[in-house]
Amino acid sequence: MSDSHHIDDTVPAADFGLDDRSEELSERTEADAQVRFYRAMAATEADYGELLERLARAVAEVIYDLCVVYLVDEDSDELNCAAAFHPHGPTKEAIRQNFAPGNTGMAKGLIRRVIAQRTSYFRPRWRPSLLQAYHRGETPREALDIAIHSLMVVPLVSTDGDCLGALLVGRHNTVLSYDETDLALTEWIASHAAMKLETARLYRDLRQANQQLDAAVQARDTFISIASHELRTPLSTLKLHAQMLHRTACNKPERITAEAVRPKLESMDHQVDYLDRLVDQLLDVSRIIEGGLGVRWQPCDLGSVLREVMKRFAYEADQVGSTVHRQGLDSLVGTWDRERLDHIATNLLSNAIKYGQGNPIEVRLEQQGAQAILQVVDHGQGIPQEAQDRIFERFERAVDRRGQKGLGLGLWIVREYVESLEGSIEVVSELGEGSSFTIRLPLEPRGADQ
Repeated sequence: MSDSHHIDDTVPAADFGLDDRSEELSERTEADAQVRFYRAMAATEADYGELLERLARAVAEVIYDLCVVYLVDEDSDELNCAAAFHPHGPTKEAIRQNFAPGNTGMAKGLIRRVIAQRTSYFRPRWRPSLLQAYHRGETPREALDIAIHSLMVVPLVSTDGDCLGALLVGRHNTVLSYDETDLALTEWIASHAAMKLETARLYRDLRQANQQLDAAVQARDTFISIASHELRTPLSTLKLHAQMLHRTACNKPERITAEAVRPKLESMDHQVDYLDRLVDQLLDVSRIIEGGLGVRWQPCDLGSVLREVMKRFAYEADQVGSTVHRQGLDSLVGTWDRERLDHIATNLLSNAIKYGQGNPIEVRLEQQGAQAILQVVDHGQGIPQEAQDRIFERFERAVDRRGQKGLGLGLWIVREYVESLEGSIEVVSELGEGSSFTIRLPLEPRGADQ
């Protein structure tokens, strides 16, 4: 390695942010170092991020001069440079650039070897060219801004025997290199650091679990509140009409005529339909959450399903002043689950009527190659850009303050059912211009052949 990669001995070490610690190192005892580490790491378990930074600093200040903390990602098994410390800021950044795992990470191969074998790497006299053996033909980067003359890499092994990562420590001092005592001390530190990491991860996971539990409880309470309100509304209407008919039959039976009774019976019939849809949504949610998404594949005519759904919603559309126009193909056959197609169309049309503000609604059915394209377009209030992803989540109606009815489950159910049929759904919307929901379904899904 060229001299440009080392500290010039003619330049005082202080110019690089380094102190001559030869005297301190020679007088230090192992017990002193352990006490200093304990004090530096006291009460760090509660904050995982703080623990990593303090660990790098504590090791660097106890072992001298620098420390890089590597951790194995719990989900992907990727190697990450979790923290690094050096008393000189620019040098610390140079260490991160040279030793962080990646395409040019100098120590990537070495760190992986230490983690895989759970064995420490110890070189009292070290130079970057020694990394060549760990790069499998790659050329290690050697453009260090600061010289490292002594190096140790020690695995972080948990009490269960899992290797969480590794500590890389390096020394600049050319007078006192690392020795066996330093190695033993670093391995002792690594064992205690691994326990700290385990505890901190448990704290972190516990907090996350508590947050998820709180969110689940809040979602449950929100759902119960919305469901009780939505179920009570049609029940109240049914009870009111029943009481009115009962009083009229008892007190003025001559008024019980077809003309007088028909509107109330029609209203009661549609309230029962609404209750039926609410119950269906609740059952859909239960099946989806429990994983009961087994699809009953069969030849289906999506055009026929749309006609049935539009017929069911003719009264509701008329009540709000909307007209529903059918466009495109009258018939389109594919291999799907007819019941799910019905739920998809029902929720989309219900949504369009609810938010369409009495404007016309278009239902389009087309075929593009091997795909069916179903589009439901309203010309109502539209959806804010920032809310267009959230509307496909459960209970999104809970944050809607405009007073429309619903459990906030319809679009979530649509997305789940569309994806179970190997399709996709997207929305395009502008405030005041309405919304367009487009569903793409393969005519012959791969799952139908299994």
